Amino acid sequence: MNRKPKIDVIRQLRNEVGFGCPVYNCGNPYLEWHHFDPPWHVKNHNNPNGMIALCTHHHKQADGGAFTNDQLREFKVNKVQAEKVKGQFNWLRNDLLAVVGGNFYHETLRIITINNKDIVWFNRDEQGYLRLNVNMLSVLPEDRAIIEDNMWTNIGNPKDLNSPPQGKELRIDYHNGDHVFIKFIVLKTAELAFKKYNHQALLNEEYIKYPLTVVEVNYKIGGTDIELKPTGTTINTNQIKGNFIYRCGCGVSINTDILFRQNPSLLPYSPLSRVKACPCGSNVRYKYCHGLFV
Repeated sequence: MNRKPKIDVIRQLRNEVGFGCPVYNCGNPYLEWHHFDPPWHVKNHNNPNGMIALCTHHHKQADGGAFTNDQLREFKVNKVQAEKVKGQFNWLRNDLLAVVGGNFYHETLRIITINNKDIVWFNRDEQGYLRLNVNMLSVLPEDRAIIEDNMWTNIGNPKDLNSPPQGKELRIDYHNGDHVFIKFIVLKTAELAFKKYNHQALLNEEYIKYPLTVVEVNYKIGGTDIELKPTGTTINTNQIKGNFIYRCGCGVSINTDILFRQNPSLLPYSPLSRVKACPCGSNVRYKYCHGLFV
């Protein structure tokens, strides 16, 4: 059985906890699913009645026995706590300004794409809340982070993972230099926005609604020259900085001939032929790509 639940189960688990970790004083919006009744090692199942959404920190604690089954059930049915947690995320319903690669992208949900694949992007749910998606790349055949609408589906073995309560920062570092740091800032007025970024377009309240949620994105692929920062980038191409772009289909878009090999554990390793395209989507024959490492 696949440990990843179906989407309707994931939605139920998120709704139960108000889209944030239900442990008191946490409220982290980046969640995993925890099997507790029965635990996964006792019986493989994806029954939502015996599962709960928790942040990575409290998921580890739950695996270690920090919470009883009765406590976890109380978290699942505590509607007051769920509404309290949900109320902390109203800033995710604001208009979004992405600051990455030295440019500003207003109401642009696809933040970074590489080789036509989305790497950092957002979806808005049916209630207008922004949900983060991350698909980290690597030149190594190792697991890297995947987040789908605020739910972790893969982490791997990061050197450092920092995701404090309330969800306004997320940092993931791997030993080879693969790195992502996402930071949210809420700017209540045009004057405050101009003071922080010194860009005249931020004073145009005909196009920009305040309060405004800003996401600053730092992204680096170890072993390559790809490094994006809010202030600019180190990629060896002509760079245009300081642009303010309204409602663009995509923010930073990069095309490269680099072969990315991350997440081999998520690939089907029984292709019909070793000379067919690798299932990772690299367009390279399997035997020259992930097939090298099996």
